[in-house]
Amino acid sequence: MKNVMSKEPRTAPPVDYKALGWLYSGWARALSMVSALGLSGTLLVMPQVVAVDTLSLQHGPLSLAMWGMSAGFVHGVGYVPVWKVWRWTLGPMIGWPLMIWTAYTWFVL
Repeated sequence: MKNVMSKEPRTAPPVDYKALGWLYSGWARALSMVSALGLSGTLLVMPQVVAVDTLSLQHGPLSLAMWGMSAGFVHGVGYVPVWKVWRWTLGPMIGWPLMIWTAYTWFVL
């Protein structure tokens, strides 16, 4: 019987990024991190890109923007969720289009 109080570290095996495809390569993760940092920095420094006052704030588009930035940070640091639903929703296939849409709506429209 295994000792419950053992000091053996519980670590997961390292992630094999090559097995996950080109979306998890170094340049793709760097692109996610830089995009998420840029958008979140813009929101922090210039909140008027989202709304002039709190009465005109639209929470739906802001929630999508925050989801895209969160996915960018999760993908950018190299975290790969084990559960496939989380891997898909916090991965670049969802994060990149949301961040592109966010940048378009904040800077072009």
